Formats: sequence, C-alpha cells, structure tokens
Amino acid sequence: MCYTRDMSSDAPFSPTPAQEPGSDGAFLQDLFEESEEHQYAANRREARRAELLADALAFARTHPWTYVDDNPTKPLEDPEAADLAERCAALEAGSRLCLSENTIRSVAATATVGRRSLPYLWRQIREGFASIRFADAAITHLPAFDAQSDPHLLEVFDRAVAEIAMHATIGSFRKKAERLARTLAPLPEERAHKLAMNERRVVLEEEPDQMAWLHIYTDATQAHAVFRTLTSHAKHCAKNMRDGRTRDQLRADLFSDIFFRRGDASLVKTKVFVTVPLDRLTPAAQATVRAHTPEREGCDLNREPLVAGERPIDASTARQILLDEGAFTRVITDPVTGVILDMDRRSRKVTKAQRAWLTLQHGTCTRDGCTRLAIDADVDHFCMYHGRRRGPTNIANLHPFCDPDHAIKDTTKVRHRRRSDRSVQQQFRSGHCTNQATRQRLRDIMPDDEPPPF
Repeated sequence: MCYTRDMSSDAPFSPTPAQEPGSDGAFLQDLFEESEEHQYAANRREARRAELLADALAFARTHPWTYVDDNPTKPLEDPEAADLAERCAALEAGSRLCLSENTIRSVAATATVGRRSLPYLWRQIREGFASIRFADAAITHLPAFDAQSDPHLLEVFDRAVAEIAMHATIGSFRKKAERLARTLAPLPEERAHKLAMNERRVVLEEEPDQMAWLHIYTDATQAHAVFRTLTSHAKHCAKNMRDGRTRDQLRADLFSDIFFRRGDASLVKTKVFVTVPLDRLTPAAQATVRAHTPEREGCDLNREPLVAGERPIDASTARQILLDEGAFTRVITDPVTGVILDMDRRSRKVTKAQRAWLTLQHGTCTRDGCTRLAIDADVDHFCMYHGRRRGPTNIANLHPFCDPDHAIKDTTKVRHRRRSDRSVQQQFRSGHCTNQATRQRLRDIMPDDEPPPF
C-alpha cells in the first residue's frame, strides 16, 4: 500500500494544538521565542549605537573647538577644522569600542543616511525587526534615485524595502532591493557604469600559510584584457619554462613578474623590509647569535624571519627572497641583546638608515590601535624639533606616525604620551585613554543586575 500527500492544496494549515508544558515541542518553543527576543533586542541596540555614533561625529563637526585649537590662520569655521574634529571623535569612538576608525565612520554614515533618506526602513531597524545590514544594502541604490526627477520614487522604494525587511534574509533582501531599484529608477548604462567606476579599488585579503588575495574592482573591459594577456602569456610559455606549473600558477607568477620587474617605469617604487636572522642562512653562525634580553628595549632581529609590519615568514621563503633580490643590507646588532645601536643626527631630516631602523623596530604606526605600515608613515619627532623643547633627530626621539595621526598630534587637543616601549598612548578631552583595560571599564559602567558575559 502506498501513501501520498497532496502538497498542492491552497487550504490553510489546521490550527496547531497548544503544547503541553514539559513536552519537547514546548521546550523548543521556549528556546526559539527567547532567541527571537534577543535578536530583536540586539537589532534595537545596534541601531541605537549607530545613531549615537552618528550624533557624536555630527557634534564634533559643529563643535570643533572640543578637539581643535583655534588657529589664527585657520579659524574654527574652516572646513578643515570640522574634518579634523570629526576624525578625532571617530578615533576616540574606535578606541572605546575596539573598532577601526573606518568602521566607526561607516556605522555612523549608515545611521545618518538611513534616518534622512530611508525613514520607513530605519524605523523597522530601530524597532528590532531588521539589522543595520539591511540599511547598508538599501543605501547602495540611493544614487539611482538622486538622478530621478520624481522625489516620490524614493519614498515608494523606502516603503517597499521596509516591508521586505520584515520577512527576508539579507541575501534575499539584496536581490529584491536591486530589482526594485532597477524598476523604479532605471539608469542609463553609461550613468550606471560611471557610478560603479567611482567605487573602483584594490583590496588585500590575508589568507593562512603566508598567502593573500589581491582583488581589484575596476572596469570590466580592462579586467578582461589583463586576464586575457596573462592567459595568452601562460598558454604560449615554452614547456622548458613551465617547471610543472599549472595555467593558474603561471598566470599568478606572470602577474607578479610584470608588476614588479617589467611594469611601467612611472610606477612609484616601494620597499618591502624582510629581516632574516643570520642563523637561518648558515648553521655555522648559530653560535654567534645571542638570545634577546627581554629587559632591554628595542627590536630583536635575531628571531624568526619576518616582513616588517606584517607577519613572520618561513626560512626557505626568506632565503629565496634574498636570492631573488641579489643584494641586501647587513644590520649589526648588540652581541648580547641583539638590539641595533642608537643613531643620532644634528639636522631635522632623518637619514635613510634611521628610517629603515624605525621601520624594522616598529613595523606599524606607533599610535595605539593603528595598523598602517611604518614604511609608508612619516617619521615624527615626538618632542618637536622646533620650539622651546627642541627634540634631537635621534632614534630615541623618532617614531613612525602615519599621515592622519601625524596631523592630529600637533594640531588638536588630543594629548599624546610615549611609553617605555615607544608606543604612543592618546588621551581625549573626555578623559578616555587608549589601550585601557576594556573589561574592567565595561564592568564599571554595566548595571549590577546585568553582568558582562565574561
């Protein structure tokens, strides 16, 4: 006997009987309902946090004197002062929330644009029925409505996506919002391509095993041309030059060769600092390298090979880099501690050797939380070279500071303090200091009846 079930009926489901207390169904129901409550509460808190960050950055822009000193040559009404104050506020917020400055700006911008241009969708988010990611997805389509003559179309779009957000996953929401925007505000292909080209960029994505993806978002014609060129070179590569490499491996190797060795001569030349301890090159030299003494300040170059400011690399990769480069700089370290000896200068301009040493010592910008590479940063005199407290141009007074942080150091009311390890701590007008004990600070501000989950 065969049993079948008709799934094509449009008849409504019969009412589900009430779950008996203690049954499996009742237990699952309680778990799911509680998870829903937490989800709604989390969405509301996320939206409220975004609004607070947006208000904080907006307050800094309209009250720049909170962070910026009045300069006779650049009054506080100057847009540069507002930009600088907003950046200080984003920096402080990032330090407090352990988020990057770009993340703070992005979250604040989402709240600002959402409240202004998508009030119906933002109301759903504030009430907890959708996460802030739905606003991010809808905001990407706003430029299409800016080009339309009928402002009512944006309200139609806002009402529709607010309804969709009530029952759609974020992936489904993106597709439906895109189709809706194309229907309500179709753009000419040239206009759409121009808007997309404004978003062109290159993104580096780190991967395990000392690998990384390098993504480029650019014109499709150019991208296809590059790929065809690489494919053509790989396809016609002589068999004796393949070394058993696949087509994909050949394309990757050719891309690196063209960019670094046979690229346009007008490209900006860059340096990558790779340190290789002597004992990794010659086993006989191991006896000459002493262990690093932790109590002494400085950078120990007798450890594993590494790319300055990035991460360690294995010994065979380091040796291959030296072989490919054909030339290298030998750094003499203290025979006991492995620390490079100090250097001094009487002029303001740093030497190439000092810049190289600072790059090796710090790797990144010395400001708490900043991960910009030291090799691309300015070399800052912590005690200014000019003025009453004139600081010398020596390693003890020099440190790498990226352009944005360098601009804040001497032109705002943000105070800077140098630690014994030469990292730089910041203190803001609110009293907040970077790199504080976050957990203890959260315990201090959390209500007694709601302890933190750690």
